[in-house]
Amino acid sequence: MKSVGSSKGRAYRCGVIGYGGAFNMGQAHLSMMSLNPRMEVAAVCELDPARLEVASQDWPQAALYSRVGDMLRHADLDLVAVITPHNTHAKLVTQCLDARVNTVTEKPMAITSAQCKAMLSMARRRRVMLSTFHNRRWDPDFLLLKDLVCKEKLVGRVFRIECGFYRYGMQRDWWRSDRKVSGGNMYDWGAHFVDWVLQLVSDDIDWVSGFQAKNKQWKGYTNDDHSEVTVKFKKAGEATVTISGMSMAPRPEWRILGEQGSIESWDRKTYVVNSLVNGRQMSAELSSNAPNEGAQTYYRNVCRHIQGRARLSVTPESSSRVIGVLEAATKSAMKGSQPVRPAFR
Repeated sequence: MKSVGSSKGRAYRCGVIGYGGAFNMGQAHLSMMSLNPRMEVAAVCELDPARLEVASQDWPQAALYSRVGDMLRHADLDLVAVITPHNTHAKLVTQCLDARVNTVTEKPMAITSAQCKAMLSMARRRRVMLSTFHNRRWDPDFLLLKDLVCKEKLVGRVFRIECGFYRYGMQRDWWRSDRKVSGGNMYDWGAHFVDWVLQLVSDDIDWVSGFQAKNKQWKGYTNDDHSEVTVKFKKAGEATVTISGMSMAPRPEWRILGEQGSIESWDRKTYVVNSLVNGRQMSAELSSNAPNEGAQTYYRNVCRHIQGRARLSVTPESSSRVIGVLEAATKSAMKGSQPVRPAFR
C-alpha cells in the first residue's frame, strides 16, 4: 500500500472492477470517490466492450482494461472497488489484496464464511485495507432509527425486532435471481437488513435459523421467493428479517418491541413511536428529512483511514458477521429450520 503522507499533495489512484449497466454502480462508486480531493479516478476494468466504451466517455482520463491482472500490474492503484456478481467477489477481492491494493467490495462481502476468512487472511498478510460497501448504515432513516433505539432508548430494552420487504411477484430473469450466482434471495436487500440489525444490537449471536419457500409455478430462476432469517442473541432477544416476493399481505418494514414501547414503520421514512412518558403511554410520528450522503460518507472514511487519520467504519469483521448469518440461515433452511451457530458471531 502506498502512503499519501510520504508523497505530499498526491491523490490516491482509484479504480473499479465491473462497469455493468445494472444500477450504473461503477459510475456511482467512481463519482463518490472523486468527491474526495485526495482521490482520483485512474482505471476501469470491464469484460463488456460496450460498457468499457461507456466508461471511457464517463471518465476519459481513466485507463481501460478488460483483464483484472493487467489492471493490477499496470494501473498503479491505491484503491479498487469490486462491483461484480456476488459469487465473484471472493476471488477478485483476494486477487486485489494479494497485489497489495486496498480493496472495497460491493455487498454482500462474499457468499460463504470460508471465503470471508480467506479474504481477511489475505488483507492481514498483505497489510492492506479490506471493506464492504455497507453505505446504507448512513441512510438518514436508519440513523434516526438507531438514535431512537440505541441513543435515546425511547422504547427501553429491545427484545424483538421484525423487519424486511413484503411484496408479491416473480423475480427478473437475471443473475440476481440465480441462486448459484447471487447466493440466494436473502443476499440482496437481506444483507442490508441483517447489517442494520447487527448495528442496532450490540450482543453476540447465539444461533441462527432460516426458512425458505419457492413458488413452484414461477419458472425461469432458482432463487427462493420467500426467505426468513431469525437471529437469537445471547442476551438481547431475537430479530427476524424477511424478504418476501410471495406475500400478498403487507407488513411493516420495521417493527421493534421494547420493554417500554414500540417503533413501527411501513416505508422506512416515518416511524410511529409508542413509549412511556412519566408513566403515560404516548405516541408520536418521527421522520428524517436529511439528505442521503451515505456513499459519500463511506468513501470519506475510507480515504481518511488509508491516510491513517481515522478508524475504518465498515470493518471486514463486521461484514463477515453478516455473511455468517446469511450462510447459517441457508444451512438451517436446508435442515428444516434447525438452529445453526454461525462462523462469525
